[in-house]
Amino acid sequence: MINLQNLLDDVKCYETVRPLRWPDGVCCPHCGAAEVTKPGRDTTQPARRKYRCAGCHRYFDDLTGTVLAGHHPPLRVWILCLYFMGLNLSNAQIAQE
Repeated sequence: MINLQNLLDDVKCYETVRPLRWPDGVCCPHCGAAEVTKPGRDTTQPARRKYRCAGCHRYFDDLTGTVLAGHHPPLRVWILCLYFMGLNLSNAQIAQE
């Protein structure tokens, strides 16, 4: 079970999501290669790691290839919205929170 308190901090949120996203280790979402390097972090969200594939030489991050990719709100905001949706709160109630 995932502790909701851990998902309120960006660093802990990404630490929780990474093993769920890549249970067998990080692999390229473009070509599937398992050999990747970690060249740095995202400039806007420091908790989000950037990777570079050794096979296709493309860059990707923790959210590339997911429904959350390309959105600017922090991951913790998305996780809380999903949690509230699970509680059957309306969009107006979620926006208020």
